[in-house]
Amino acid sequence: MSQEKTITQRLDEPPRLDARKIVRMDRKPLLYRFGAGALTSIAAGAVTLALGNRVGGIFLGFPAILAASLTLIEEQEAAADAREDARGATPGGAALTLFAAVAALTLGQLAGALALLSASAAWLAVALLGYAALWWR
Repeated sequence: MSQEKTITQRLDEPPRLDARKIVRMDRKPLLYRFGAGALTSIAAGAVTLALGNRVGGIFLGFPAILAASLTLIEEQEAAADAREDARGATPGGAALTLFAAVAALTLGQLAGALALLSASAAWLAVALLGYAALWWR
């Protein structure tokens, strides 16, 4: 069994923003992503109403458009690309979940700005460490 290439071995060029591609972009995939994000947000809201703010807040860590994005990537590109995006979403989701947990624990205990700053610092640390671990594995 051959080992799958790392992301650095698979990239032909580094990521960059090309405004011309944004203008020419197909709108249908955007609608899928928007719909998936809206449904995920509605589900998080329903959990919040049913189980309370602290439990519902944790669900904000779920990458709202992940399912739609992975489906579209697999259809348009390849399963390997979808797997790579899923790997990247894992530390991103973990970082967002930690943000929600830190915010839930510190809001009301600390000044609002300090609580959000603490949650943001936790998010940034976990996201950077997670992506670095995936990038240099």
